[in-house]
Amino acid sequence: MSVRAMKKRAEPVPTEVVTASGARANVEGDEIVVRDRRGAVVVRYDGARGETRITSEGDLLLEAPEGKVRIAGRAIELESPRLDARLTEAVFDVGAWELRADRVVERVGDAYQEVAGLLRTRAGRMRTLVRGALQLFGRRTDIASEEDTSIDGKRVLLG
Repeated sequence: MSVRAMKKRAEPVPTEVVTASGARANVEGDEIVVRDRRGAVVVRYDGARGETRITSEGDLLLEAPEGKVRIAGRAIELESPRLDARLTEAVFDVGAWELRADRVVERVGDAYQEVAGLLRTRAGRMRTLVRGALQLFGRRTDIASEEDTSIDGKRVLLG
């Protein structure tokens, strides 16, 4: 049987598929639309624009128990009043990192920072509280104040 003959005998593609629970998928113009049993749209694929929209009234779960969940694109945008992430390990390999926030609170067991070039902190005020010893090492150290400089200790050792 030729391919042409097989095409002529092929069943017509249905424009709607319905599950026993009432969920359905329809072809609506250039779109393929999946609806839940109540009729709410949960997936809409627009073939003309190449856009897919997934909507959920409840939680949206992407699960890959034995694999990775990969989100790839020219850009990724997240919009939410809150982002809560619980990770065993996180690795970021970025060309530039910029954080803009009204407030940043960090709580860590140990923190290590290694900077090949310049480390610069600009602040309206700066306060460092250390329970144990504070050690500063450098080839050269400059302390300059426009007003008073205080050093208070049991002993001040110079030289």
